[in-house]
Amino acid sequence: MSSSTVLPLLVDANSYIAFQFGGFLTTLNGVKALKPPCLIVASQILPAMRTIISREMIERGRLGPGEAAARMGVTPAAVTQYLKGVRGSDSVNIVNKSRRAKKILLELAYELAREETDMVIVLRKLCEACNCIRSERLICGMCQNSLPRLDSRKCDICAT
Repeated sequence: MSSSTVLPLLVDANSYIAFQFGGFLTTLNGVKALKPPCLIVASQILPAMRTIISREMIERGRLGPGEAAARMGVTPAAVTQYLKGVRGSDSVNIVNKSRRAKKILLELAYELAREETDMVIVLRKLCEACNCIRSERLICGMCQNSLPRLDSRKCDICAT
């Protein structure tokens, strides 16, 4: 089965949900559905945060791309793509709008640049930065674009 295969799941005689393997849950009765904020974070915000972290580690931490990649747990090719703007660059400006998240990511880059890194601290800081971005409602526009039927003025999912 290819990664673009779409399998319909019959919900009742009049409804179906289409699942796209290798992609997002795509439709509910022909409308984009079931794209929670965490999916937007994983696909758009996390790469932007990795871009900020890798740049900081290389520019200020004086690490090479290979060493930065090893400490981040990604491939050197991924770090090269972050630095060239191939990955994550579309959402860096959204992440940078949160002063709190930016501060946390700079701390995280410093933590990762250290020789011994406590991964619990790393993950906690990454989640804390994500929570800042979500609670400051910085991804509401992305959610609205992803789910046109969502009234982002009434949505409080990220605020909780």
